[in-house]
Amino acid sequence: MSATPANHAPTAATRMPWFGFALFACALLALAGGFMHRPPLSVAAALLLLLAWLPRVWRRHSAAALCAWLALALLLLVPAMMGHAELALMALPVVFLSALAWLFARTLKPGAEPLVARFIRLIEGDARLALPGVRGYARGVTVFWACVLAGMACLSLVVALLAWPGGWLVTLGITLPVRVPGSLLVWYPEVGCWLLLLAAFAGEYLFRRCYLRHIPHPGVGRFATQIVRRWPMLVRGGDDRA
Repeated sequence: MSATPANHAPTAATRMPWFGFALFACALLALAGGFMHRPPLSVAAALLLLLAWLPRVWRRHSAAALCAWLALALLLLVPAMMGHAELALMALPVVFLSALAWLFARTLKPGAEPLVARFIRLIEGDARLALPGVRGYARGVTVFWACVLAGMACLSLVVALLAWPGGWLVTLGITLPVRVPGSLLVWYPEVGCWLLLLAAFAGEYLFRRCYLRHIPHPGVGRFATQIVRRWPMLVRGGDDRA
């Protein structure tokens, strides 16, 4: 008599990374809204982000996660409902950068594998991670990206709050304690933010080639391709080993 399993729980190999796809779609909508100056696209990005995140919040049964979701909903949707949909666009860089900073920072707790070390292990193998200096450098780069992304999120928040004219506070009729040039709202979220990221990537890459010059390094194109291919696995923390 053969037994057939009643339930087939999806494995890491069969699960579709819907949340990752949703975040990618959010980023595309937000960028399109910024470059085309179409606030409705930014609002659509905010709604998609909230809807994609809600099932994960529900499964956690966590009051803190639910409060974070509600705070994000207020931050993104209330300005749009008040007729200031462009303010939702200002919130998106803050949200995305904070989420990425958290993604790196959460892997620095005791007993966890730093995210960059996980990248190296899954893309290049355990042997690469065991080379002299690589594991310690991987942890340092994880700290670096957590700090860079958190700093960029704070800068985006300062620009969104204090820009004059056009910032959150002045738009809502609140007196500004300090003014930031409103011109930053025009170019920083759409251009300046990306330039800072590229500068951080380039700086880390050049430092790595110098600091770990005693070991061979893969080409940038190959490394980037491998990250794109294995991104869902990298974020989940799984690997190909049985």
